[in-house]
Amino acid sequence: MVGIYHRLRDTGEVAKPSPLDPAVTERIGELLRAHGLRRMASRIAVLAVLEPANTHLSVAEIHQRVRDCLPVEDELPDLATIYRTVTTLVDQGVLHALALESGVATYGLAVDPHHHAVCTQCGSIIEVPAGHLAAALEHAIAGSSFHLSERAGLTLHGLCPRCQVDQPGDTRQKRSPRT
Repeated sequence: MVGIYHRLRDTGEVAKPSPLDPAVTERIGELLRAHGLRRMASRIAVLAVLEPANTHLSVAEIHQRVRDCLPVEDELPDLATIYRTVTTLVDQGVLHALALESGVATYGLAVDPHHHAVCTQCGSIIEVPAGHLAAALEHAIAGSSFHLSERAGLTLHGLCPRCQVDQPGDTRQKRSPRT
């Protein structure tokens, strides 16, 4: 699993260096140890595909990317193993989960506190640094006895920049003037 080069399954050609090269594996191993977790092949593989993705992925997408990056001769983790691995990594604070309106859960690295903006048209997810919404959250809970945990998050829904450009004209409802 730590090989630098592997053969592409369909063409037999030599591919670019695997995301599971020794430097990546070592960096991920340090992250796992920092969270009190053992280095396991499935954990390393899941984190190795999520790290460069720089977005959230479903378990099915993670599974496919793991299959694509592992050398043919390596034993491929099954979908159940990926589910268990993701669950453990969420429980230990390495990953965080984001449930989409479609009911699909997606997972991303839990590096800095952040919130999510989800495009209602294409489904893309943009991470919003927590500091940008801190004042709004404080205002929203002011006067209540509610206390937000460090892992509290908001999910905002709207249109991403790309879908805004693709919109034909202004789709906002026009207000009629008061009479």
